[in-house]
Amino acid sequence: MKDDECCGSGKGMMIVIAALLLAVGLMGGAFLLSKADFSPKVNVTSGATNPNIYMSSTPPEHAISVSATATRKVAPDLLEISLRVETESGNARESQQRNAVVSADLLSKLKTLGIADKDIQTTSYNVYPVYDSIYTCDKNTGYNCHYDSNLTGYKTVQSLSVDVQQLDKGGDVIDAASEAGTNETFVDSTSFTLKPETRSTLAKELLKEASMDAKAKAQRIADGLGIGLGKVLSANENTYYPTPYYNSYKTSYDMVGASSAPTTQLSAGSVDMSVSVGVSYEIGN
Repeated sequence: MKDDECCGSGKGMMIVIAALLLAVGLMGGAFLLSKADFSPKVNVTSGATNPNIYMSSTPPEHAISVSATATRKVAPDLLEISLRVETESGNARESQQRNAVVSADLLSKLKTLGIADKDIQTTSYNVYPVYDSIYTCDKNTGYNCHYDSNLTGYKTVQSLSVDVQQLDKGGDVIDAASEAGTNETFVDSTSFTLKPETRSTLAKELLKEASMDAKAKAQRIADGLGIGLGKVLSANENTYYPTPYYNSYKTSYDMVGASSAPTTQLSAGSVDMSVSVGVSYEIGN
């Protein structure tokens, strides 16, 4: 046998052995992959290292779920009035200048009534083009009707939010607004509400009252069923208080003289504030 034939035979044998080893490796890898667990591993250990833990808010089957609402009727201590200064002129600059004059007059009148700067806020300021639209048709046929829009000027609108701490001055604020400009100042809305600090204090009181009512209700259910009341599983709350809005005003005349100007009067009424809680208790032994 020649040397090259011997070497060729040896190389062929090595290739066959390598192919067999590769096939066995692939089969073993596939087996291991089929047995592996690729599901995500979630560490639910509490603490700063695992702050984002999701827990279902759905109470378990063996639970008592109740809700309770605490409501209180209170006198408002804040009046919010939305004012609007609207001026129109042939060009944008004149419209803005006129708006600045009327707004300055309005602010001066408000400060004379004791309204502080911190209680007056501009909520929006816009300048709009004003168009005059005319509906026209073809004179000969009476068809091809359309609107022709012609630019006639510009309108500047500034909206103000005024917080009135002294409720008895609400009518004076509205009267002052009517005197600023000539049909250029408008009252968009008024609402009696609560100051943030008053609202927060009242919400805490009502939350405690509603929670105690919910616990008592759950205990009565447990007693009626002859079972024990366990630990709290979940709890949630919701605060709601409707605010009445008044868009019409009552005027009255000073009877000292017939020529006296009318004054606007607003009735504050009351605000109903309520807090609702929902609690789920575990059923005890």
